[in-house]
Amino acid sequence: MQKKIKKREIQISVSEATSDYLSSPHVKGLSSRTQEEYSQELGFFTRWCSTHEIVQLSPGKHREVVASTIGIMLHQIDQHAVRLFLDDLRATHTPCKGKDLSSYTLAGYVRVIKSFLFWCLKDDQYSQYVSETIINRIEKPKIIEAIIEVFTPEQIQSLFKACDKEESEHLQVRDRAIVAVLLDCGLRATELCTLTIGNISLDAKDAYVRVLGKGNKWGEVGLGEQSLKYVRKYIRMFREPTIEYAKENRNQSFVFVNRHGEQLTKSGLWRIFDRLGQWAHIGGVRCSPHTMRHTFSVLFMRNGGDIYTLSKLMRHSSLSVTEQYLKSLQQSEARKGARSVLDNL
Repeated sequence: MQKKIKKREIQISVSEATSDYLSSPHVKGLSSRTQEEYSQELGFFTRWCSTHEIVQLSPGKHREVVASTIGIMLHQIDQHAVRLFLDDLRATHTPCKGKDLSSYTLAGYVRVIKSFLFWCLKDDQYSQYVSETIINRIEKPKIIEAIIEVFTPEQIQSLFKACDKEESEHLQVRDRAIVAVLLDCGLRATELCTLTIGNISLDAKDAYVRVLGKGNKWGEVGLGEQSLKYVRKYIRMFREPTIEYAKENRNQSFVFVNRHGEQLTKSGLWRIFDRLGQWAHIGGVRCSPHTMRHTFSVLFMRNGGDIYTLSKLMRHSSLSVTEQYLKSLQQSEARKGARSVLDNL
């Protein structure tokens, strides 16, 4: 019988294992957004492992991490190593706009690391270097629930007016269509950027957008009269004239493009909202595409909607996810929106 190789006889670097993981069918089968997230967060972890070493300075003392060229090997990753990584990440992180890393972000790192380790556990090449018991001991940081404030009606009108400050008519009409669609449909940033003309209905009797969301699941959300007007104007003025009229080309073309006629990216969409937020003097709320999604959910409920329909429209996997979007909805608002059961028997 072949002798099983001991962990310490052949040491596997974290970078070698993560490289195989990111190119595996398991990851390649995920959405491009998830692949990007895994690559970025595992990249941080891998670089940290390659430049540090875990040592126990004296008997009875907790292990500490020190800078080293030796690196942390795959079999050394456990709950203590991950904790030290998160501590170092907090200490060395450069705050963005004055904000430290959120508990959501830190928990996301742990989720990706554990996903990687569980893959190693199932892979013949790496299974001997990891342990299910040790992986299960790695705990996510406690998430501090944050309430994301939503746009007021006055701020929404200011955003529409701010679109007039763009440098060209194309960008002005495009930005108004973007604000309208995000507010009226609650799309994710990626869903808006990847929306194609073939997946949008401009029929006044049945206007809607068809989007591919998380988990490669399709969903449909209706367009109201105003958002339909903005989108129809943008497509007819600036998209159809630039698209060859072969039906297949038209249907596969992206709805929203940048000033150069190329697909609008998520970073480009964020820059649009940065500009609009400054021009509109938005304060007290983060001016972002994601805030638009939260605003959609709250306004939907304020207008008499129910959480089950909302969850379906937002393409959430469960009601608990939808509830996270409604934390800014005050209890009194929920009470005012409820109809008397007895009065309506």
